[in-house]
Amino acid sequence: MPSNEELIVIENEDSEEVTFILELDTKENPRNEVESFTKYLGDYIVEREPSIVYGYYLSGDGKKITLIETYLNSQDAIQHGIDFINGPNFDKFFEMFEIESFIVIGKASDEFKSFSADNGFNIEYRESIGGYVRR
Repeated sequence: MPSNEELIVIENEDSEEVTFILELDTKENPRNEVESFTKYLGDYIVEREPSIVYGYYLSGDGKKITLIETYLNSQDAIQHGIDFINGPNFDKFFEMFEIESFIVIGKASDEFKSFSADNGFNIEYRESIGGYVRR
């Protein structure tokens, strides 16, 4: 792993990355089924999609999940959306989870915003007012 001196610092305002932060309800599905499904999704997506971060975080009571996804740019995020909507996991995802909130941080393009709205995703967008990405 490179040291901090070897990594490049990019101001958030100059980064094309977009990050999804979804708060999900597990709809009273059993914890073992939720964990099994999220593990499967991680394994499925890492082999097929362009995300650079993809992780599920379960609350102590097993009723809530935070899903974090990061993409290099809006086009990669759109491709993920296309793959998700048309892929084999869409229906199962919504059997297991209910989206309580969907926040996108970073430089979401107008094309991404239109794609998301056209496909029924209610997203709150937040743009950077400071910070950096170190890669």
